[in-house]
Amino acid sequence: MSTDFRHAVVIGAGLAGLAAARVLADSFEAVTVIERDTLPSASTPRAGVPQGRHVHGLLAMGAEVFEGYFPGLRAELGQAGAPVWDWGEGLCAVLPHGTPPPTPMGMPIQTFSRPLLEHVLRRRVRALEPVTLRDGLTVTGLRTAGPGKVSGVHVKDSDGEDAIVADLVVDASGRSSHLPQWLAALGLPTPRTLTVDAQVGYASRTYACPDGQSRPSWMGVLQPLRAPDFHKGCYAIQIENDTLHVTLHGAGGTQLPYDDDDFLTFANSLRGPIADTIASLTPTSAVRRYARTVNRQIAYHRMARWPDGLIALGDAVCAFNPAYGQGMTVAALEARLLAQMLRSRGSRMPLDGRDFQTAGPPHCLVMADGNHP
Repeated sequence: MSTDFRHAVVIGAGLAGLAAARVLADSFEAVTVIERDTLPSASTPRAGVPQGRHVHGLLAMGAEVFEGYFPGLRAELGQAGAPVWDWGEGLCAVLPHGTPPPTPMGMPIQTFSRPLLEHVLRRRVRALEPVTLRDGLTVTGLRTAGPGKVSGVHVKDSDGEDAIVADLVVDASGRSSHLPQWLAALGLPTPRTLTVDAQVGYASRTYACPDGQSRPSWMGVLQPLRAPDFHKGCYAIQIENDTLHVTLHGAGGTQLPYDDDDFLTFANSLRGPIADTIASLTPTSAVRRYARTVNRQIAYHRMARWPDGLIALGDAVCAFNPAYGQGMTVAALEARLLAQMLRSRGSRMPLDGRDFQTAGPPHCLVMADGNHP
């Protein structure tokens, strides 16, 4: 462990922030995770993760990386009720030309809610000796120690304002990141931002099976969107607590449901079994909508100057439409890259933030798709 670089600050206690904190705990004497939300003590959605109320998926590579840093994670999720099933055998895929028969693929997946995964990881990270998690605290800017050097963050809460000194600051604050403005305050140019908007929105709710009623024969239903012909679709999966989580998709300005009747009407406009299934189940949540699905990449890796003592990762750099199921896996791969770079530096050398931005977030999508060694 380096004696010169003792304290790291992570902004954001979402999946990217928790994964970063986990690997930083191996190299820093102290790691402080700062979260604006007041974090729940149970597996429940929170305001800072509005997409957490919708169906989530963790790609096989992401699951492997998380299991490596949090041994026994799969078993712990299983104990919480998260089912494991074969993708080819358990998925009812409603495709334009029909529904393929169930076919075992030898590709087991585990399905769970985003709040459950975050809750389990948060509990694991809290238990790490170097880590302190401070919630209800808002980062208002970067602290500097001279030109081109970040030395911590400025924060505020109900008690007032303060500064936290750190050798490394990690921005994992997600889509709501204020890093471009903070860099501008340091005299750096505004980075280029690339966006791709397919105008996709979601409406989700959860269901329970009434006592005595059989659960669906499938573990998941997928009816994908396909331009230009199919503007409606869905993804439904069985998750923990014998719950069915249903997300309806609409593209190109398709009106999303607001209430119970609208939700069932939308489902009835789809092919496949989803409408008949949910008609006989008991809703356990309100209809929740989400439309912040723009794909956005901020080109930090192309900035000619980058301050020492700072890195950015996760949705703060590259945010994907959640439909692709890539976000959580990219966060895991970024944490792995961070761990590799920390191990490779000399015992008295700081992490080169610009090297991380160049090697990291924009390129992790390739690895998430499995096309990278």
